[in-house]
This record gives sequence, C-alpha cells and structure tokens, in this order.
Amino acid sequence: MKSELYIVRHTETVGNIEKRLTGRQDYELTENGVKSVLKLTKRLENVKFDAIYSSTSGRAIKTVEPLAKLNNLHIQQLENLCEMYFGIYDGWKWEDVNKIQPEIKENQNRINEIYGIKEQESMEEVANRMYDCIKNIAQQNIGKKVLISSHGVAIEAFLRKIINIPFSMRREEFCQYNTALNKVDYENENFKINILANLEHLKQGEQNER
Repeated sequence: MKSELYIVRHTETVGNIEKRLTGRQDYELTENGVKSVLKLTKRLENVKFDAIYSSTSGRAIKTVEPLAKLNNLHIQQLENLCEMYFGIYDGWKWEDVNKIQPEIKENQNRINEIYGIKEQESMEEVANRMYDCIKNIAQQNIGKKVLISSHGVAIEAFLRKIINIPFSMRREEFCQYNTALNKVDYENENFKINILANLEHLKQGEQNER
C-alpha cells in the first residue's frame, strides 16, 4: 500500500514581500497570502486527509489550518520541516546582505543554491533532514492521505534529493512559489512525484475574481 503525501509551501508573508531570507524568522501573512490560503483550501476541500503535519513556523501552520478544521485534525508540528537556517543573515533583507556579501546572491543566481553564510545550514543538510522526516511520516501513514506544510528551499531540496536532480537543473519547474502544491506517493521504500510545484488553484481563483 502507498502513502499519498500532499506537500505545500506556506502562503505569502510580509517577509516574502520585503524580500527577506525568511528562514527560522517568522512573519505575518499578507492580504494576498490570506486569499491564497482560501484558494488552496478550496482546491483540497474534497480530499479526506488522515493526518496533517507542519513545520513549527506560524506561516506554515496558518496555511493549513482551514484544512485541519475541515478534516477535524490536529496539526502535528515538526522542527525538521522548517526552512533552511540562513545563519547570521536569517531574517535579513537581501538588499542588506548584498551590501556585505554580494557574492551570495550572485551564486544563487548562477547555480540556484544559497551558500557562503556564516553558521548557515547547507543544502545537503536541509535535504537530508527533510528526507528523513518525510520518509518517517510516510512510513507512519501507510495507506493514508497526508498533508504536509513546509517551506520553499526545504521542499525543493527534498524533491530534488528523491530523484537526484541538482539545483542548477530545471529551475523553474521545481521552483516552489507560495502555496505551490506537490503530490508525492511513497510505496515499497520509494518516492514518486505525481504533482510538482502546481499553482492551478491560484489561477482558478483569478478567473473567479474577474
């Protein structure tokens, strides 16, 4: 039997708008972020979830709270689902980081990886903890549907690890925009991506608002 994992990135926050390295720092949802949560909820309202997990960050928890209420489930918070820790620049605006170490953004633009920050978590460390955490969730929920709320870099690192694709390849395809939906099945010790970074719920919402 397989575990069906619906993995979503949190909705838009003030930190996103201000272009911050929003790792372990948390920020309030924007008005648009609140609307996006409603659109995501509408898309998944007919999925009967058996369990819901989230990082310990408020933005991730708030993204799936309406679905938790619909399914009458408690959100299980796990530290290992949190975003990459950006070391001494965690929570900083990119414009301020660029004044001190412009090569960090230059490297990200070049190879799609963030590195070179003192005390930061590495991409490999993020990928490994996410993989171990999500595999454990899958094994605990064999034959069930599970919703997981996490973060952009963390989710992308996990997805790339399970199919062994470096960050420099297929960048737009794997990019996790706010409330991006991924569906991953776990069966016989293997993960399979069935939906990748999908935003159809936001497009449908735009059509309805016209």
